[in-house]
Amino acid sequence: MPDEEEILKEVRAAFEREPRIDPHHYPVHMEIAEDGALILEGTVKNVAAKKLGLELAAATPGVRAIVDRLKVAPSAPMTDDEICD
Repeated sequence: MPDEEEILKEVRAAFEREPRIDPHHYPVHMEIAEDGALILEGTVKNVAAKKLGLELAAATPGVRAIVDRLKVAPSAPMTDDEICD
């Protein structure tokens, strides 16, 4: 079984190879929790990028669980009143 650094390296490489995730403009922080779960935290471009990132992470050998703390960037900034309308 790969060690924690190898797992993180593989997941980062998978994110880098996938242009739809765009980690240069939307960086994702990754770490391994004490229980062995992979924590993904940050903001991604859209829902598709979030789902793709989770799929890539889950397909990485050694990843047993994922803590999803990814947020989707808003398409346009809006105030609460604009959202209500």
